[in-house]
Amino acid sequence: MRDFFFDLVDVLELVFLDPLRYSEEIQEIPFAKSPLSNWLFSVLAALSLSVGMSILSAPYTISTISFLFFGFIANLFMFRFFPFFYALVADYYVQKKGRSQKLLFLLLFSRHSVVLFLLFAPVSIVFHAVGLSGLGTGFFLLLTFVFLYSLSLSRGLKSIYELRNRDSLRFSFYALGLTILFPFLMNLYTATNILQSISGGF
Repeated sequence: MRDFFFDLVDVLELVFLDPLRYSEEIQEIPFAKSPLSNWLFSVLAALSLSVGMSILSAPYTISTISFLFFGFIANLFMFRFFPFFYALVADYYVQKKGRSQKLLFLLLFSRHSVVLFLLFAPVSIVFHAVGLSGLGTGFFLLLTFVFLYSLSLSRGLKSIYELRNRDSLRFSFYALGLTILFPFLMNLYTATNILQSISGGF
């Protein structure tokens, strides 16, 4: 358990505090190389997003429990597939700049970065406490987190492919724009609210 905790802290440090060392040191962390890390971060992020949206979507009724469950499933689906296609599109743009393929590292980075959404529920609690709630607030907050996720991915692109700041930002937002247009990838917020409307009948 102690080694697991230290590995977890090391992954978070590389992703958010020192991405320049990510591609060099991530392979030295057993936890980061295992599928467990990707699943753990996806599950925690999906749960946080579902809880946060529930907090912002008063009034709370018995259907809120169904909303939590269906929202969690929808968000988990998105967090498993969205980083994959995001990394594919970003890697395509980077290779057009003559860089060598490092898709494995970028995919790991994009999947580890979803842990950023773990902050969604705490921020939603703060918003609700100051009187900012409702679907509009949830939508705004979700867009903010998607923007922050894209910024995080741009730092990963810069460090993994040795790009300039301008290029890494441009490729990151190009990838974001194209990824959300995939026909089978619903927007996180839309998916959650469709399932919320279904859960209201339970």
